Amino acid sequence: MSTTSLSQGEMGSSIKSKYDDDDTPASFSLLIRTSSDSCSGDGPTQKISVMLRDDEGRATDKQALRYSHTHPTPFQPGHTDLFVMTNQPSLGPLRCFEIHYDGKKEVLGTPWKYHTINVLHHENGRVYNFHSDDKQSTENVSVLVCNDDGIQ
Repeated sequence: MSTTSLSQGEMGSSIKSKYDDDDTPASFSLLIRTSSDSCSGDGPTQKISVMLRDDEGRATDKQALRYSHTHPTPFQPGHTDLFVMTNQPSLGPLRCFEIHYDGKKEVLGTPWKYHTINVLHHENGRVYNFHSDDKQSTENVSVLVCNDDGIQ
């Protein structure tokens, strides 16, 4: 008997997937360049998490950025860190990138400041460049919007 014909109970799992039957989990690569003006040290003292939103308001899970694929210590001044988000809901064209500063007490951007944020949307192969939107940002969340409709 193939595993596709097994019921959920027969497979030994009672956890329901967050994806629709027709949905395939999505992946995103995040390239975040830390500004040379950022304070040096061990990177941000608070936990930094991100969320992506598409043009219809759908969002990824909020994901903490702890492990860079390019540097042993992320968020160093002048470095570009690569983070990968996997097993995310499928999204349409990206419009918004949210940076959540958990436990943030200082003014937004201090001590850590980003320089550039680019996102590769693996489903459609597009690269998005995001810029800060101060009108939507708060002390704990920096909201960035897509600069254009994506770069091919």
